[in-house]
Amino acid sequence: MIPATRLWLSRIFMGLSTSFLVGSASSLFLWGLEKIQIYRSEHLALLYVLPLLGAAFQFVSQVPHSPSKLGTNDLIDRVNQKREDIAWHLGPFILFGTWLSQLFGASVGREGTAVQVGGVLAHQFSQWLKLNELDKRDWLQAGMAAGFASVFGTPWAGCLFGLEISKVGYLSFRSCIPCLFSAFGANWVSIHVWGTNHTIYPLIFLPEINGLFWVKLASIGLFLGLLGLFYSRLESIISKSFAQLPIHYILKGILAGFILLLIFQIPFFQESIGLGSSFLLRPFESGETANFALSKTIATSLSLGLGFKGGEATPLFLIGAHASSALHEIISLPIPLLAALGFTSLYTGLAKTPLTSIAMGMELFGPHAWFCYFICTLMVMYLSGKNGIFKNQAWASWVPKPLYS
Repeated sequence: MIPATRLWLSRIFMGLSTSFLVGSASSLFLWGLEKIQIYRSEHLALLYVLPLLGAAFQFVSQVPHSPSKLGTNDLIDRVNQKREDIAWHLGPFILFGTWLSQLFGASVGREGTAVQVGGVLAHQFSQWLKLNELDKRDWLQAGMAAGFASVFGTPWAGCLFGLEISKVGYLSFRSCIPCLFSAFGANWVSIHVWGTNHTIYPLIFLPEINGLFWVKLASIGLFLGLLGLFYSRLESIISKSFAQLPIHYILKGILAGFILLLIFQIPFFQESIGLGSSFLLRPFESGETANFALSKTIATSLSLGLGFKGGEATPLFLIGAHASSALHEIISLPIPLLAALGFTSLYTGLAKTPLTSIAMGMELFGPHAWFCYFICTLMVMYLSGKNGIFKNQAWASWVPKPLYS
């Protein structure tokens, strides 16, 4: 009786601790990002520090057991039992690394930071409580779910993201309650304890559903799938080519900063500096968004491929929404619907999390187009290849895999 009581008390403690700590960390992170965006907009000369920041990241990457070599893929490996531990310093490193990348103008996102901080916090607490191996994996997934939920204000999507992220097509039923509790708990803490505000998006309605509508929906899915393939290939090529440069690592970091600094001097790329959250609502109101989608795609691929720190969700939300919104003259569907499809499907398709796309679409844009998000996400999943944003994801045996990596 005593061991069973201790087990349930530890689980309750884990749920409450994960909810409070991850929700608080996400609020702190978002508060910092808000202050950074305001400060950078008033001090444009901060861009000139990018070469020094690039050199700093390269220097840290050479330190033994450096946290710069860790990321969401390592959390996925831990869930899939392909590694034994996650270093605690990954959390603070990715938090401050993302802040610095944003401060000096790199085009990176925020979900990677929140997911990694959430996963590390939950994992460290499970180690401290000496939980068994299965419970440690459950709470690691719950920490990732809590981070995703609280940084975007989408608890259902966060819960499903934590469940889907480690293996495509597989949900661990024993992880459902920890992920659900932590996602909703962290989101509640972020909003009601710390007063975090999230962007409010318009409610999306569907036009008449007929044969032509399905053709248009398939065309949008095809377009987003090819866009996802282009983005993932571009980032991969930049990352591999940069890693193979035969120069000293400090010079490599300086070169990375100079490349970003150079492209941000071009007017075409200046709206792509930093997170870009101020542009999240623009594609729902205007279809004149193609240029921004292209510039953000290139700027984000360069920023991440050259070694700057941050996530990919917000840039991919922006790229998908702006790119699909620009199709309104070719595909005669309402601009808000086009934007919502791109916003939801590009990221979740590259993350290989189709159920997350349904939940995110419904939480942000209402329930009417839920099946549209799911269909477009599946098309992005398969057209963009087996390896999406998270290269270490496993695939369930029953799920057909894309024909190419």
